[in-house]
Amino acid sequence: MANVLDCKLVAQSIKDECKKEADALKAQGITPKLGIFRVGEKGPDLSYEKGATKTMAEAGIEVEVFALPADVSQEDYIKKFREVNADPSIHGILAFRPLDNIDENVAIGENISPLKDADSCTAANMGKLVINDPTGLYPCTASAIVEVIDYYAEEIKKVARAKFEPLPLAKPGQEDDVCCGLDVCIINNSNVIGKPLSMMLTNRFATVSIVHHLTHPEIKNEYIKRADVVVAATPFKDSVTGDMIKEGSVVIDAAVVREKAFDADGNPIMNEKTGRQKINTFGCCSADVEEVASWKTPVPGVGAITSALLAKNLIKACKVQNNIK
Repeated sequence: MANVLDCKLVAQSIKDECKKEADALKAQGITPKLGIFRVGEKGPDLSYEKGATKTMAEAGIEVEVFALPADVSQEDYIKKFREVNADPSIHGILAFRPLDNIDENVAIGENISPLKDADSCTAANMGKLVINDPTGLYPCTASAIVEVIDYYAEEIKKVARAKFEPLPLAKPGQEDDVCCGLDVCIINNSNVIGKPLSMMLTNRFATVSIVHHLTHPEIKNEYIKRADVVVAATPFKDSVTGDMIKEGSVVIDAAVVREKAFDADGNPIMNEKTGRQKINTFGCCSADVEEVASWKTPVPGVGAITSALLAKNLIKACKVQNNIK
């Protein structure tokens, strides 16, 4: 049975470090602050807002919510967005998407400063990731996966095949980096996980392969079976099974698969507080993966780190904007 990669411990360590940095900034008269842009009263947005606000408070970061009516026009949205973007007291912006009847690429993408792009939705920050610019703000979910690897570095080194092979060309210190020479297969090629994660790991000299739904099954299975670390992030429940992975590998299930809840008779199970149908959340790995892997993240797991990474991005943004290293 696989050991658990406890994502809550990872998240807490990030929040603790953010709190230290936030306190240091406050001692200099600078209060880190996140602006949240929300349109309407959508359930997922309200839930994310609540969670993000709680995480920011734990990290010593202030939050201001800019709630606009559901029928706000694109013109009014952009006007308010520009106003917030220009406010020097707000160091990062989180804008909830998707937006109805508003062009997100125009309203957000063309109006947010890359320096305040806490959720990393701009091409400028993706470009900084490619060239390994440390001032960039990187996608939170991809960063969360790297944080898991770093937090459990010693455990991963013990099971990673690459660590048993000499690295004669490694520079001093590189062999101590868990990512250096690590064989990672990412089952995802999105802008949120697959692409940025592959670049983050490549920048640290991991050997990375990406497979997806258009990869030929035989080739896909070959890459997955070879990997020391498998990052599974498909949109389908039970799509990654135990026979697909290598014995003793490390599996990070970063998928979020939501299904409406029904009872044994097929009737919807309702949430008494909200009056809406309950939603069950799953990863994309089947139960037998835990019988083959040596370490695995729980579900939900990686999501617990994502909000902490938003805080980390906010602190970085605040320091960059105030020329603090």
